[in-house]
Amino acid sequence: MSISRRSFIKGMGIGCVGCTVGSLPPGALALNPVASLKGQSKLTPSLCEMCSYRCPIEAQVVNNKTVFIQGNRNSPHQKTRVCARGGSGVSLIYDPKRIVKPMKRKGPRGAGEWEVISWEQAYTEIAEKMASIKQHYGAESIFFSSKSGSLSSHLFHLAAAFGSPNTFTHASTCPAGKAIAASVMMGGDLKMDLANSKYILSFGHNLYEGIEVAETYELMTAQERGAKLVSFDPRLSVVSSKANEWFAIRPGGDLPVLMAMCHIMVKENLYDKDFIEKFTVGFPQLVEVLQDTTPEWAQAHSDVPAKDIIRITREIAAKAPHALVMPGHRATFNKDEINMRRMIFTFNALLGNIEREGGMYQKKAAAKYNKLAGIDVAPELAKPTVKGMPKITAKRVDATAPQFKYINKGGGIVQSIIDSTLHGVPYQTKAWIMSRHNPFQTVSCRPDLEKTAQKLDLIVSCDVYLSESASYADYLLPESTYLERDEEISDVSGLNPAYALRQQVVEPIGDTKPSWLIWMELG
Repeated sequence: MSISRRSFIKGMGIGCVGCTVGSLPPGALALNPVASLKGQSKLTPSLCEMCSYRCPIEAQVVNNKTVFIQGNRNSPHQKTRVCARGGSGVSLIYDPKRIVKPMKRKGPRGAGEWEVISWEQAYTEIAEKMASIKQHYGAESIFFSSKSGSLSSHLFHLAAAFGSPNTFTHASTCPAGKAIAASVMMGGDLKMDLANSKYILSFGHNLYEGIEVAETYELMTAQERGAKLVSFDPRLSVVSSKANEWFAIRPGGDLPVLMAMCHIMVKENLYDKDFIEKFTVGFPQLVEVLQDTTPEWAQAHSDVPAKDIIRITREIAAKAPHALVMPGHRATFNKDEINMRRMIFTFNALLGNIEREGGMYQKKAAAKYNKLAGIDVAPELAKPTVKGMPKITAKRVDATAPQFKYINKGGGIVQSIIDSTLHGVPYQTKAWIMSRHNPFQTVSCRPDLEKTAQKLDLIVSCDVYLSESASYADYLLPESTYLERDEEISDVSGLNPAYALRQQVVEPIGDTKPSWLIWMELG
């Protein structure tokens, strides 16, 4: 029997959809097309949510039939530009697979058998089960997880009020390595001045497909101005195809190449000595670590020729400080990930490009900006205070070793629910409440995760779709899309202080609600 690749992929797609959606009751899904869209007839400033970057946009309802979306004209780097994914955000509203009614599981967990229920029934039953679990096993036995971003804090406030320390973002399945490396080494995440850079190295960061529109535009601007872009990527990505040079690096070879380049920077005295002396600690220890990381050693681990490692290092050093190594996002799922990001920040420090044109700079929220300016240039964003929260004495399930103290503060290790549920380590987890989080797609140990789901007493999912993870839930709470909800002001400061506000463009379809309202009402 023979089967074509096209037929195989087509069959896989149909099979996956069938397993996820199952047999949904009448009224659970959105109608397509929607008879009439109601909402803002004028361009309304808001934020996209078709990816994690959350670009500033403007949107409006057109003829009660569709939504027009463009970049925000008042955003200096965005202007009216928007990527294809951002422009297609309207498709979320009347996607025929979108869930628009609260649902409760009928058959076995994961079998795809559901019934539509009212919000009141959903809240009542979930609250009763949460209270029972807390009474018998403690509040810490309930696990709360969310896609990081503007709405995760609302779920985590519910967790704090309930008394559970176990709150997790998706970070350990995505950008935690880079974020923690930046926090530990640089005191916080750094932004890139790509447009003014003259030499740029990219290790697997496919910015042209990412897509963060403002940074993408800046990279294009830099290349148009003559900046050299060198890409190290196992794939011929779009960035690689547009680069001056592309090296098909062996997967996992990024760290050796970075260490070899830093080795050359130190050995040939190419680094910024004044910057290293004034603003860094630990340089002697770095020299010791890099002693044997020669270009020849790196070539054996990466397939990148030693002569090119030496040449490129000399070239970027000659353009410093107006040069940078892009910190990227995520490359691997092993312990080398954080060391790779640490070495990227080390390389940037050796270039002396911190707070330099064409280099890297710290995000400057109003408080820091006003302090540097010596006067109150920008208004500071106040944080609401909450009184009467219970004191939580239970430890997090992932607070088992000192090396995890940074990740515990930066989203936690969401994978720790597996050992906690299956083996009671360090104690038993009995329930999982997740919001806009799809760990069944992003956590690598899927079979263990399925066993975990089957053992839990309660799973609640708040999402727009019946995702892989939501299909294992006992209750599905339908969230409004980003075009259908208002949210609080968020700080999006970069080189200058900046704030953003998501505003409702379209009236919600069906019986959906914003997740902040769902968690408030459940609380």
